Amino acid sequence: MKTSHAALILAAVGAAHLVQKHLHQRQQNEVAVARIQNDWLTHLTTHPDFAQLWAPKDMDVKEYVQLLHANQQICALSLRHQLGLIRGSRLRFIAKAVMEKEIGRRYWAKFGSFREEEAAGDKLAERFTAALHDAYVAHPDTQPVGV
Repeated sequence: MKTSHAALILAAVGAAHLVQKHLHQRQQNEVAVARIQNDWLTHLTTHPDFAQLWAPKDMDVKEYVQLLHANQQICALSLRHQLGLIRGSRLRFIAKAVMEKEIGRRYWAKFGSFREEEAAGDKLAERFTAALHDAYVAHPDTQPVGV
């Protein structure tokens, strides 16, 4: 084997290693942030007095805590999507399953637009949010926008 070929192979292996290391670090960061979010949501759902501080002004704290439970589930699904564990038809299936639940639709009706705005610019988050939005709109119990 020529030295130039060996050097090229070594450079390619090194580059692949760096890409894999970067991906792994990004995934670890996603998991860490999701853990913090989950801990926060758990705290709010188990301490309604604190949840009241964050609840929208027009919403009863009991309703807010219920919607936080839905948010907690959606956040867990979002992490699975970010890690590449759910994509394509599987993502659409899971989004539909979330919107089959009345609490999922209530959550989306109240906070879906916020999540869409939050996802703007992040292609993975936009895909995940679009799947949830599409499942929400497609559900027969969903009121058409503006009605």
